[in-house]
Amino acid sequence: MSIKPVDLVAFDLDGTILNDEKKVSSTDWQTLVELGAKNILRVVATGRNHFSLIHVLPADFPADFVVFSSGAGIMHWPSKKILYCQHMETGHLKEVVRVLINYRLNFTVHLPIPNNHHILLHAAYPNAENLLSYVNHYKDFVSPLVIENLPSEATQLIVLLNGQSHLFYELKQQFPFVKTILTTSPIDHKTLWMEIFHPAVSKANGLKWICNHLKNPDMRTFGIGNDFNDWDLLNHTHHSFVVSNAPNEMKTQFRQVTSNNESGFSQAILEVFKN
Repeated sequence: MSIKPVDLVAFDLDGTILNDEKKVSSTDWQTLVELGAKNILRVVATGRNHFSLIHVLPADFPADFVVFSSGAGIMHWPSKKILYCQHMETGHLKEVVRVLINYRLNFTVHLPIPNNHHILLHAAYPNAENLLSYVNHYKDFVSPLVIENLPSEATQLIVLLNGQSHLFYELKQQFPFVKTILTTSPIDHKTLWMEIFHPAVSKANGLKWICNHLKNPDMRTFGIGNDFNDWDLLNHTHHSFVVSNAPNEMKTQFRQVTSNNESGFSQAILEVFKN
């Protein structure tokens, strides 16, 4: 690593730098340490919420910033201080909930950061098992959704699409006032979810915020991911990679490296630094 082709390295967690055992390989850990020694910013860009993030990453994890909840929040990692958060307002939340109920879909509403692991659950329809398995991880923080008593703000909604990908695009057209992301469930890595946020929320906007916060908007950036919710990040970064366990649609668009179980992150870093 004798050259500095990038100023900032952004990487997803699950399925990217975390292996299937939810651990970071010693190779990738050392790569992150070396990047820090080169004064290259290390940014986690994850869909995990604040609560989940703190529980999966050790306190001494070698990172500088964390873009969490797909960009709804940004944290300075060494101090664990939340620097930024963005929530959906009441009017938009009410309209989204109204439409989802009309479609007879199961979904969750997540309270504002840092308590977005507190979940309001609407699972009134069949085939809710995947969503129920997800909220079981937060069982001490789950309450039934009461339509007449929605919160004044929400971080996001998660909608179970029942295997019907066309529903994502249909609903997206009805929700021009929010950000919609197609992703896969962390429970089985194949069930399709729709995540709904404030319109300014994205991993890419999280990176832009960090660059502006540091008064260096023209940073050269690197990104690596593995899932549909990494599209906007990888379309934004100058050097963009996916690991081999990413969907085929992504592997045709971005440079491919080895899987999350084979330190694909480090391979991508080596490729950038040798060019």
